[in-house]
Amino acid sequence: MRNVAIIGVGYTPVFVSKRKDVNIVEMMSESVDAAFRNTGLTPDDIDAVTFGNMQTFEGLNLPHLWASEHIRALDKPVLRVSTGGTVGMSVLQAAYYYVASGVYDVVMATSWEKQSEGDSQVGLAGIVLPEAIAMVQHGMDLFGIKGLGFGGGGSTGAASYQAMSYLHHSGASPEHIDKMAALERSNAVLNPYAHLRKKTTVEDIQATQMVAYPLRFGHTCPTTDGATTCIVASEDMVKKLTDGNVAWITGVGYAASDPCTANFLEGQITDPAEQMPAKIAVEKAYKQAGIKDPCKEIDMCELYNGFAHQSLMWLEKLGVCKEGEAHQMLDAGALEIDGEMPTNASGGVFSTNAIGSSAMNRPAECALQIMRKIEGEHQIPKKIRKALSHGWGGLFQYVAVMILADEPAKS
Repeated sequence: MRNVAIIGVGYTPVFVSKRKDVNIVEMMSESVDAAFRNTGLTPDDIDAVTFGNMQTFEGLNLPHLWASEHIRALDKPVLRVSTGGTVGMSVLQAAYYYVASGVYDVVMATSWEKQSEGDSQVGLAGIVLPEAIAMVQHGMDLFGIKGLGFGGGGSTGAASYQAMSYLHHSGASPEHIDKMAALERSNAVLNPYAHLRKKTTVEDIQATQMVAYPLRFGHTCPTTDGATTCIVASEDMVKKLTDGNVAWITGVGYAASDPCTANFLEGQITDPAEQMPAKIAVEKAYKQAGIKDPCKEIDMCELYNGFAHQSLMWLEKLGVCKEGEAHQMLDAGALEIDGEMPTNASGGVFSTNAIGSSAMNRPAECALQIMRKIEGEHQIPKKIRKALSHGWGGLFQYVAVMILADEPAKS
């Protein structure tokens, strides 16, 4: 396996609820062209393209074909990926494997979502429908606690089960969810690409409406339009195309389990806070990256958190701290931008959620932090040597992990 680095990142100029000034393919092209500007490369330098978004969310088929010209992919191999909420990182991992395996030398990964031109709830229904059909086939009550009762609050209703389980097992309180929400929303103020950019206090969060206990409206992510592009290259091409200031991908992992909220064969809801796939995926990534003590070796985290409690949960499940310690780190200030373990300095998915690109934004932000090319005031003060990024999707059961570093992995 060859060493692979992220050599450039491109975002759309803004991530907002509705990009009325551009259509879907124009929005995609913004991030692609930004990546070319930021690297000094041209489409001629790209060997292949990986591409993805949340399938069906915009009600479109084969978007990688009709968008080829706008993403500068004409006459190039294009691989489309669709893995739910993890799709952004899956697209980037596909690009990584293309280069690491020696198939291509320079690959562009691009992901996007324009929720304002689709219906996310219809898209989500397409995911839930097969689960519901299987429930009916097994004679289950769709409206009872063992059926779709969790859907009463939409995705927040499902996440409330996870939040309650996490609080119960960790010893954290609902106030810690409020505190994490306020921290990340305040981080987002410093990020010019964040969607929700408003200085937020714990009291502001607590004043929002309860959706499904213990989750309030202020604990949930927005719906966002936006696109992200990353360009990856082999070690030889890094020497040819860059000044060496890149972010090396040193470890990747991916795992999935049965849907946590629709385990119909056993007629029960699996604990959605157990997150065994996260433990499996991160163990693989740490092993590949040569990380033996993540609590000491990881310098920052960018975690996929559609809901505020998940940042705390993922820190524990991904081994960055011990079970039950994340809320203590929050209280001690360790998760702040200038803290011991800066977490979601960008504001996270909790502040910007163009779903198809959300999981790519996590390693993109880590790469920019390592290269010290952050635009805005959320550059972490300390030197970042190793960073953990993470994606989550499906019915809580898809998990992707990527480790980035300032030096390539040792052979």
